[in-house]
Amino acid sequence: MNFMIDLARNRIEFLDPFFRFLNYFDTPYFYFILIPTIWLGFSYKWGLRIFYWFTLNNLVISAAKNFVQWPRPSQDMPEIGFFHFKSYGFPSGGAQSAMLLGGLLIYYWRTPLAWIIGPIYILLISFSRLYIGVHYPLDVLGGWIFGLIVLSLFILFDERIEDWLAKKGLRFSLALSLAIPLVILSLFPEAKYPMGSTLGVGLGTYFSLKHRLFLPSPKNLMEGVGRSFIGIAVLFLVVALIPGKGSFIQSFIAGLFMSLAASPICKWFIEKKTN
Repeated sequence: MNFMIDLARNRIEFLDPFFRFLNYFDTPYFYFILIPTIWLGFSYKWGLRIFYWFTLNNLVISAAKNFVQWPRPSQDMPEIGFFHFKSYGFPSGGAQSAMLLGGLLIYYWRTPLAWIIGPIYILLISFSRLYIGVHYPLDVLGGWIFGLIVLSLFILFDERIEDWLAKKGLRFSLALSLAIPLVILSLFPEAKYPMGSTLGVGLGTYFSLKHRLFLPSPKNLMEGVGRSFIGIAVLFLVVALIPGKGSFIQSFIAGLFMSLAASPICKWFIEKKTN
């Protein structure tokens, strides 16, 4: 607590808006941009990987918070917090997700630039959680540890899981993608938002793979950027038009749109522009 008080007293005023902005990277809106960008602008396979592994990551965060039930510094001392969240503090979800995303960047690219960007991203997002007064240092450390565990699971098992599902076939994958979220939802009703989107993605992915609706990787950077922009814009429009913020129906439709409708819509826009 003394560390957090000293940090709050020594904040640099002109940096405050920047660190407030970094809180955006720990909100659902960041993933509403990240996933369509990867899914449509890079590769649908990596879009699916990012979606499912970050859904698992969020479940780990939620389970750990509810088990440990440690308060945040902004709850212990409200005057030091830029934001005031009702959820528990340990582990830091922002630090955990940053560790996972930064680690995936390093693991995929394996270049000197990735080894620069990845750690900077992890450290910057993690420090921002301390700066804005929503996490203790131990929360951040816990987030790093859990993030490394999820990252290790990805490296060890992702390829094996995908090969196993490919051998089992589409119908088995569909059944599994629907059964697991329903089981989790029956045990933890509070997980309705992530499980709603998981059910939507599972259902939409089945039909998209069956009817070959997913777009191939873009031919160039400009095509990827254009496809990403279209997907993000329409996804935000879909979410804005669906009533019930944070509801099961909203997340289900958003997941279904991303996995079933986004690729055909992008294809239609591209063909219309070409013609």
